[in-house]
Amino acid sequence: MSRSINLFIKRTLPEREIVMRLNREIPDGIESLEYPKERAAVFLQYADHEAEFQQSLELSWTSEELSLDDVQLATQLANVLSTDALLEPEHLALPDGYTWCLATMNKQLYAVDTIDVEDGIALKPHTRKILLTTGKTLTLLL
Repeated sequence: MSRSINLFIKRTLPEREIVMRLNREIPDGIESLEYPKERAAVFLQYADHEAEFQQSLELSWTSEELSLDDVQLATQLANVLSTDALLEPEHLALPDGYTWCLATMNKQLYAVDTIDVEDGIALKPHTRKILLTTGKTLTLLL
């Protein structure tokens, strides 16, 4: 059974930089088609978009021993890549009506509302962002 994490990042970055940064964050290593790595546990697929979030990143792996926290990874990547990251968290309880989180480059996490646009995804205009990281512990669903 394979597992995956899907992220959208706000600005376009070269694949080489994404792979380098992810290899620092994921100890078992990642690879992509352009940047193969022997014995990498995680495979990166990415696509460019013309929407507010300009790239989508899909990380997938098959190892049952490997466990990646999607929220923590999004927060770390937003910080090290100096861009915002958007995700639908797998194990995080969000306020009613929210299914997406925005991890910012200053390590804040917000519950947000999104819209699908012609070529990707964007934050829904004029809706409230709910801060999830101010001194409160995030509630994980079990």
